[in-house]
Amino acid sequence: MKSKNIYSSYDKVNTEKLINRRVALLTIAQVGLFSILGTRLAYLQIYKHDDYSSLSDDNRTTHRLLAPPRGNIVDISGKILATNIENYQALVVLEETGDIYEALISFNKVLPEKKLDIRKILKIAKKSSKFKPIKLIEDLTWDEFAKLNANVHNLQGIYPSVDYKRYYPDKESVAHIVGYVASLSEDETYNNLFSKLTNAKSGKIGIEKSKNLDLRGQIGNKRLEINAFGREIRELNRVESKKGQDIQLTIDSDLQKFCYEQLDGLSGSIAVTNIHNGEYLALASAPAFDPNKFYNGISQKDWNFLTKNLYKPLINKAISNHYPPGSTIKPLVALAALEKGFDPNKRINCDGSYEIKDTSMEKGTKSFHCWKKKGHGPMNMKEAIQRSCDVYFYTVAREIGINKIAEVCKRFGLGEKVFNDFFEELSGTVPNKEWKKKELGYSWMIGETLVAGIGQGYFLTTPAQLSLATAQLVNGGKKIHPKIIYDDSSPEKKKSTIYLASKKHLDFIKDCLYVSTNEQGGTSYRSRIIGEYEFAGKTGTSQVRRISDKEREEGIIKNKDLEWSQRDHGIFIGYGPINDPKFSISVLIEHGGSGSGAAAPIAKNVMNFIFKNKLNIERNIDIYA
Repeated sequence: MKSKNIYSSYDKVNTEKLINRRVALLTIAQVGLFSILGTRLAYLQIYKHDDYSSLSDDNRTTHRLLAPPRGNIVDISGKILATNIENYQALVVLEETGDIYEALISFNKVLPEKKLDIRKILKIAKKSSKFKPIKLIEDLTWDEFAKLNANVHNLQGIYPSVDYKRYYPDKESVAHIVGYVASLSEDETYNNLFSKLTNAKSGKIGIEKSKNLDLRGQIGNKRLEINAFGREIRELNRVESKKGQDIQLTIDSDLQKFCYEQLDGLSGSIAVTNIHNGEYLALASAPAFDPNKFYNGISQKDWNFLTKNLYKPLINKAISNHYPPGSTIKPLVALAALEKGFDPNKRINCDGSYEIKDTSMEKGTKSFHCWKKKGHGPMNMKEAIQRSCDVYFYTVAREIGINKIAEVCKRFGLGEKVFNDFFEELSGTVPNKEWKKKELGYSWMIGETLVAGIGQGYFLTTPAQLSLATAQLVNGGKKIHPKIIYDDSSPEKKKSTIYLASKKHLDFIKDCLYVSTNEQGGTSYRSRIIGEYEFAGKTGTSQVRRISDKEREEGIIKNKDLEWSQRDHGIFIGYGPINDPKFSISVLIEHGGSGSGAAAPIAKNVMNFIFKNKLNIERNIDIYA
């Protein structure tokens, strides 16, 4: 009996010891676990406080980009040519919208008259980022915008916004120079913060394109506090956007508009240049287009009209089309001859054609014809320019050679781009022997020299080049640096010390231009200005088709009897006023028939406008001096 009691007491002691050990171990484990938890909490609350605070803020805040106003484009006197007008619109952010379909239904209930195309918006939403605002509608009236603001609490994820819309008050008259803006192309979205804007636009042609980076400004942003439904509560901070740089052009918008009106119903261009500082005061091209139509995407109907129009209104004909200069090249050919020692008083007989040996022809000779079928008779240089005798210049061209003609033409700016401000500008062609061998792989032919002497063949120039060349012919031969963007540097910096030709030779050329317009027998005599101010110049007819021998035998077909596209171009270059030259001009009328009939009368009208309105305006005295 005693032995049994001893074992019971022993087991009880062992059991108590075992329980105590387990309790101790459990206590140690609990202390360790709480230590780890405490350490982790301290790490999260203290060491990682800033990081998780930022994450918490992001859960209740959002960022929105602020589009910068695009810079203005103004004319030489500060008149607006391109600006921004307020554009009231409604945007939707998918991230902040519970049910996009229900949100759009609610919007239509607020503004039922706008008839929002829900299906179209849903289609766009499927392809869009949840964070990028989608434009629902724009061009809201003030009353519609106010109504939208009053009901914004019922429109989850939809909010009103005030944006800027590009506006061109002068529309067609400056369209080709100023250009237009439209939505970004796919290539322009890569690595471009501006592509994240709801209404991102970029310049497509003209100054809007070439100066796009300067005009577009810098993007801003605002940080907003929002509630669980994505509704704005308050603005936390803001970095304002910076307006783009304003660009001032040398264009005089009054003169530009007048020039454009002179081209009404025609296809062509007019360029007017300040002969002393190279500023282009007008660079009109017609027909044109309304740049305002491109902002929201031009309609298919309007686009088809522009692209299929025979007169090609999208092309800037002053710089983006090139033409044979025709007889307007003759003053430069004459200058080249004078520099080669050719006697301007030497008489050359014109009997209507000039012949050279050509064994490939049946009769062994090839004839080059004058525009006057029966010829002009004996001509000296001044008379040949006055009456635009082709045979005279065939003879001169052959004697001095194509390389000399090309050298003088290039010296005065032909065959090179006039500006650095237009991506769409063409350079043209001033041919010579080396050019033909390099570009075409053939040797130069003597007949090509003859036709080059009257501005045909491979010769291609732009109206802007012709105005520049004329300016330098009549300003004393000083090289000028043409510009379309206004430069307000001091007059001393603008003065050129480079002379392109002898003053004696240039004075003679000016006399030739004077008699061409102001003495009977001159090709532009009917377009002379009688009065206090006179102007002078040279006509040109740019041939677009070859006249066959058969046509010549039967009688040359008149331009008016041909299809429009088969008629010759009419060109005129000139300057004025005669007593104190300030301006040069070139006028080109596509398929106008002749320079004397189509271009010279328009040049007269433009010069009259300048003499009556632009010589005595106070704001223009320093600019045009």
